[in-house]
Amino acid sequence: MRLQNKIAIVTGGGRGIGRDIVLAYAKEGAHVVVAEVDPATAEATAAEASRAGTRCIGIACDVSKPADIDRTVAMTIKEHGRVDILVNNAMKIVPGKLEELPLEAWDTTMNIGLRGSFYMSQQAAKHMIAQRSGAIVNIASIAGLFPYNWAGSYSVVKAGLIMLTKLQAMEWGPYNVRSNAITPGYIRTPGTEGMYADPEIYEGRKKGVPMGRVGDGTDIAGPAIFLASDEAKYTSGSVLGADGAQAVAYFASVPGRRFSGGRMD
Repeated sequence: MRLQNKIAIVTGGGRGIGRDIVLAYAKEGAHVVVAEVDPATAEATAAEASRAGTRCIGIACDVSKPADIDRTVAMTIKEHGRVDILVNNAMKIVPGKLEELPLEAWDTTMNIGLRGSFYMSQQAAKHMIAQRSGAIVNIASIAGLFPYNWAGSYSVVKAGLIMLTKLQAMEWGPYNVRSNAITPGYIRTPGTEGMYADPEIYEGRKKGVPMGRVGDGTDIAGPAIFLASDEAKYTSGSVLGADGAQAVAYFASVPGRRFSGGRMD
């Protein structure tokens, strides 16, 4: 098992991508603290993860509230004595056009996705620095590489999270604390099911992915295991794409003729 007896905190761990990471970590031997804004969802996912034979607990945590983060980290230390892995996954998108977006909507996404990730990392890193080891995995997005229109501050948050990852890697590297980011592409989760249940939307998005499919949470859990494990012990400050080659497929979507067999079709 690649995460045997490691202690992990996963924010937004009760559902979607976070839930798949929690379950995958538990199967790899980690004891996981499921930090989720909904306590019932946190506890249900923790109970399911514990069936793998590890000790997982759920805790109600709104990462936009520093007191909740303090309580989550304190409980982790109380229950397990250390924190080895942090996955910053919690996010809430409040959509809207920039010219119409209320400041409160901008702040909601910013406070959860970036400010919350910063403060959770800071509090967990204090223990990682003291123990001279730790791994942070930030769940960013290809929307942090390219603008995602009508999604409020989402792209700005994810771009900021990528830069935060690099800053963490640089400043905390001397203490053997690693930080890496994953940039998912189109991922089908319970939160996006309402969109992907529309066949036209699903087929349209699938065509934009060279691998020919929309991903799911397990496609993100695999890289999250690797980046948290000793297999990635010399990997820090990296941005790992998990998007079916979507981010590099710009020219595949450009209309017009293409070269083929030495000639232009």
